[in-house]
Amino acid sequence: MKNWKTGLILVILTGMVTGCQKEPINSKVEGFWQLREFTVKETGETVICQRMYYGITRMVTEVSEKEGTKGYGDYIGRTEYRKNETQLVLKDFKVRSITSDNKQDAPVEDLRHFGINSQEKTVFDIVNCNGKAMTLESDYARLELRKF
Repeated sequence: MKNWKTGLILVILTGMVTGCQKEPINSKVEGFWQLREFTVKETGETVICQRMYYGITRMVTEVSEKEGTKGYGDYIGRTEYRKNETQLVLKDFKVRSITSDNKQDAPVEDLRHFGINSQEKTVFDIVNCNGKAMTLESDYARLELRKF
């Protein structure tokens, strides 16, 4: 009798713990991506990127240049989906500090190096995303990313 009760308690506790985990809203979009290139729509200029990364989660997106020589920095913003998960909205970018943000707005001039034209809000249409490659398009640029 005692083993049965212990087993039941373990099953309930396991269910509670696994039930509290937050699943990705869109597992194909969320994850770590390398920005390969982006094309500025107004000029048609294609920018080839090196060591530029996006970390997209259900609530937060981080953009960063790793081991970069340009010094664009690391920025963190909020993630939102719209139109039945066919649009990805990145907004409220701040300068990244060690554990979160430092409350300073991200400079738009630096965000443009990541294909983002606004600190406040950029709406991307998810043109293509198969979990390995992704194409995002805003009114500013068309981004080509690959899963990292």
